[in-house]
Amino acid sequence: MNLSVLGLDEAFDRTAVETRRQAAPRIVISVLVFLTGLTAIPLASLLVWATMYLIGDSTLWVATDPERQARHPVFFRVLRLFASCMSTCAWVTIGWLWWWAPGAHSQVVAVALITGVLLYVVRSCHRSLAHMAVTGLPPSVMLLVLPFTLPDFTNELGLIWSMILVVAFAVSSCLNAWRSHRVLVDKQHEAEVASVAKSEFLANMSHEIRTPLNGVLAMAHVLNEADLRPREQEAARMICASGEMLERLLSDILDLAKVEAGQLEIEAAPFHAGDLVRNVVAMCRPRADEKGLPITIEIDPVADRTYVGDAVRVRQVIINLVSNAVKFTTSGEVRLALKVGTEGRLRFEVSDTGEGFEPALKARLFDRFQQADGSITRRFGGSGLGLAISKHLAKVMGGTLDCDSTPGIGSVFWFEAPLPVAEAPGPECVNAPSGTMMSAMRLLVADDHPTNLRVVEIILRDVGIEVTSVVNGLEAVQAHAVGAYDLILMDMQMPVMDGMTAVAEIRATEARTDGPRTPIIMLTANAMPEQVRAGRLAGADAHLSKPITPASLLQAITDVSAGDLAAPDLAEAVQGVRHR
Repeated sequence: MNLSVLGLDEAFDRTAVETRRQAAPRIVISVLVFLTGLTAIPLASLLVWATMYLIGDSTLWVATDPERQARHPVFFRVLRLFASCMSTCAWVTIGWLWWWAPGAHSQVVAVALITGVLLYVVRSCHRSLAHMAVTGLPPSVMLLVLPFTLPDFTNELGLIWSMILVVAFAVSSCLNAWRSHRVLVDKQHEAEVASVAKSEFLANMSHEIRTPLNGVLAMAHVLNEADLRPREQEAARMICASGEMLERLLSDILDLAKVEAGQLEIEAAPFHAGDLVRNVVAMCRPRADEKGLPITIEIDPVADRTYVGDAVRVRQVIINLVSNAVKFTTSGEVRLALKVGTEGRLRFEVSDTGEGFEPALKARLFDRFQQADGSITRRFGGSGLGLAISKHLAKVMGGTLDCDSTPGIGSVFWFEAPLPVAEAPGPECVNAPSGTMMSAMRLLVADDHPTNLRVVEIILRDVGIEVTSVVNGLEAVQAHAVGAYDLILMDMQMPVMDGMTAVAEIRATEARTDGPRTPIIMLTANAMPEQVRAGRLAGADAHLSKPITPASLLQAITDVSAGDLAAPDLAEAVQGVRHR
C-alpha cells in the first residue's frame, strides 16, 4: 500500500513538531477540565479519565520524538496514530461523563467538549488521512449516539439533525483541508525535484566549463610569467584578464544559484581579522598599482585579534568591496578600515575617491544584475552580481552590508558582523611557496583530460618537481602501490575508477599496510560545497577547484606538504581576487 495516500509519509513526520508544541496547551486545558469536572463528576471517574489521558498524551510525546522517528519511521507513525486515537477517546470519555452528570447544563458542556475535539481534528489533523480518521471517528460516533441515549429521543429530532450537521460539516471540512494539503505537498515535492535537477545541471555545467577554462587560464598565466616581447606580453595579459572575467562570472552565477536554493552554507572557525584585511589588500594591490592607486589600511588595535566565523565568506565580501572600489576609482585612493562597530560588531569599512552615485540609486546597487546606471556596465564591465551576493552573505552571517556616497567625491561601503572573539588565533596567512623544497618532490597526477595533465606538468616541471601522470583512478591506485610519492593530485570524474573511490582505496591500502600517509589534493572542476565535503570524507587533505593558476597550485602544494589542512581556504584566498 502507498503510505503517502494515507498521509503516513515524511510530510506526516514534519507535523510532529506542531503536535509536540501543543502539548503544554493540552495539559493546561486538561487540568481546567479536571477541576471543573469535580463539581459534577465523581472523583473516581475523573481519575480514570485522567489516567487514560496521561497514557495517551505521554505515548504521543514519545511517538513524535524526531530522533526516534528518523530511526524507525513506520513504527513510530503507527504508534502516533494509536496514541492520537487514545488521547481523542479520553476527551470523548470526559464528554460522555459530563453528558450523564446532574444539572441542566451538563449536556451542553458534553456537546461543547466533543465538538471541540472535532474542531481540533479539522485544524490539526487534516494533513494525514489516517490521522484524521483515527482522531475524528470517536467524537463523530459519540455525537451521533448521544441523542439516542435520551429517554424519549423521538422528541429530540432537532438535536439529532443538529448533531448530524455538525459531524457532516466536520467531515467535509477535514476532507477539503486534506485535499488542499496534498496539493501543497505534491507542489513542494515537484519544487524539490526541480531544485535537485537544477543543482545537478549547475554542477555539470560548472565542471564542463571549468575544464577547458583551466587550460586557457593556467597556460595564459604561464605565458604571462615568461620572458616575452612587449606585444606578446600584452596579449598574454589580455587573455589572463578575459579568462579571469569569465571565471568570475561563472562563480557569481553558481553563488547566485546557491542563494536561490538556500544552499549557501556558513562555517565557523577561528581567523585573525587583521591578517585577513592585510591579505585582502595584498591580493587587490596589483590591480590598484596598475591604475596608480594607493590602498591604505587602518586597523583598530581592539579589532586586530582572532574571531570565530567563516573566513572564506568574510574574505569574499571584503574582496568584492575593495575590488569594486579599485575598479570605480580613477584617481585618489582606496582605504580599508577594520574597527569595532556598534554593539561590539566587527566592522569592515571600504572608502574610495571614485565617482560616487546619487542617493536615489543606492537601493539598486544590491539588486541582481544591477549597477548604479547603464553606463557603468559599458565603461567598467561586470555582471552586477557581486554586491547582491555579498548582501546575502552578510545577512546569512547575521550582519549588515550598507553604503553611502556623494557624487563626485566618493563612496563608503561597510560590512558589520556579530562575530565572537576566539580564544586562540586561527590560521590566516598565505606563505610564498618554497622553490627549494619543491625541487626535490615527486608528484602523482591523475586526470583523464590531456589538457589538464599537460597544464599541471608544465607548471610543476618549471619549478623542478618530478611528475608522474595517469589517466584514471585505478592507475593512480596502482602507481601509489609501487611508487613513493610526496603528494597526489587527484581529479574527481574519471573513467574506470573515479577520484573519490581511488582516494578511499589509497587510504585503505595505507591503513592495511601501515604505510605513510600521502597527502592528496582533489584538483577538480567539481566546485560545489557537497563535492568538497565528499572529497574530504573519502580521505583527501585539500580541495583545489579549476581553473588554477601557477600561484594557486603551488600555494596549495606548499600548504598541504607543510601539514596545513586549512589549505582549501588558503587556495581559495589565492584565487579570491579573480573571483570578485
